[in-house]
Amino acid sequence: MEANNQHIKWHNDVLIKQLISYLVGVCMGRYRLDKPGLHIAYPNPSAEDLAAYDYHGKKVVIDDDGIIPLLPHDSPFSDNMINRLATLIGIVFGEDHLTDNLNYMERCLGETLEKYLIKDYWKDHKKMYQNRPIYWLFSSKKGAFQCITYMHRMDAYTAERVRSKYLLPYIDSLQRKIEALDSRSAELSTAESRRRDQFRKMLDECREYHDRLQVIAERAISFDLDDGVVVNYAKFGDVLAKIK
Repeated sequence: MEANNQHIKWHNDVLIKQLISYLVGVCMGRYRLDKPGLHIAYPNPSAEDLAAYDYHGKKVVIDDDGIIPLLPHDSPFSDNMINRLATLIGIVFGEDHLTDNLNYMERCLGETLEKYLIKDYWKDHKKMYQNRPIYWLFSSKKGAFQCITYMHRMDAYTAERVRSKYLLPYIDSLQRKIEALDSRSAELSTAESRRRDQFRKMLDECREYHDRLQVIAERAISFDLDDGVVVNYAKFGDVLAKIK
């Protein structure tokens, strides 16, 4: 197809990022696969709003707390974003083609889906919303621990849920991995030793983050969405990733 001697160019990476952005919204309940437009874009959604629904014979589950971890595939959370994304790709495009479609998405992105979600997804989200993100990133200093929360579904207890439901179990998971490697310390390969060192650094970072997050969680911060993202985001201080 040609117009004014200019060929249309499809940027597959951009299209895949837009698809991922939409599917994150489906997980959070911002969108539904079976209906156009916004679904949940207001505080205190009802049980009916959050109920699972049928899409072409498949059950679509909206995240129960509006908090989704952005962590490696071996994290202890079934609602980790890499898992939720794969589930939705299977529902929408068919389980028979799931592996092919995930591989195609990674070829378009030029990196693994896990790496994109952990390192680049929120940067793209923040840019898309011009530093007024609707998904807020709870993140330790170097990203050893990360969760996104849906602004419209947050309340005074969201920070405490991030701490108790996700951060503390993740700290326990890291401790168990370190202990398992320590138990066979004399026979570790070089790669396993490096992995253990990495786990130790991640654990230290997560513990430091916990101390800061606990202070914020105890404040039970509530906010009025009418005040805007910048004002409300600032109330959480350095437990959220910077938006500028």
